[in-house]
Amino acid sequence: MKLKVLISTVILCTGLWHVSASGYMLSKAWLSQILIKQAWQQTLLDKQQHKPWSWADTFPVASLQVPRLAVSSYVLEGSSGRNLAFSATHLSQSGMPGQQKTTVISGHNDSHFGYLQQLLIGDEILLTTVENNIKKISSYRVSSTQIVDSKKHQLKIFNRDELLLTTCYPFDSLTAGGHLRYVIHAIPVT
Repeated sequence: MKLKVLISTVILCTGLWHVSASGYMLSKAWLSQILIKQAWQQTLLDKQQHKPWSWADTFPVASLQVPRLAVSSYVLEGSSGRNLAFSATHLSQSGMPGQQKTTVISGHNDSHFGYLQQLLIGDEILLTTVENNIKKISSYRVSSTQIVDSKKHQLKIFNRDELLLTTCYPFDSLTAGGHLRYVIHAIPVT
């Protein structure tokens, strides 16, 4: 009898530990979005860069909206794995909207960029940025989508205004990571 109680207690404690760990991660993800949004709102007000939390090594550089889907994402500077855990990210080596250089923004397909699978050719994408102390909204239209093998192909950054949105593929995969990427190419609306 004592063995059954001990085993039940161990199983219950293990289950509670896993549930609380999951709850902690979900709470952290929810709170990070609030802090990123506040940092972005402050940037729009005073046109300065603001970290979402004091120890962050990044800051929001844009917000991305897809009007047809009524969805949006905040974009953090720097495409590190750490930054990708909190939001979509801007590849530092790429350009910014309106520049004559490809803009590359990446995000996880099971969170911040889960909606990319719903984008259609012709959909409008709006990117809000701050450039030279001025709020700027750049409009792009989805021109193509493709699936690429990141082991065989690297994204190319060209000297032209265009937008690439990238995420892991396939969507709803049971395993994280992998080498396939879903790439959305969008061109500026003139």
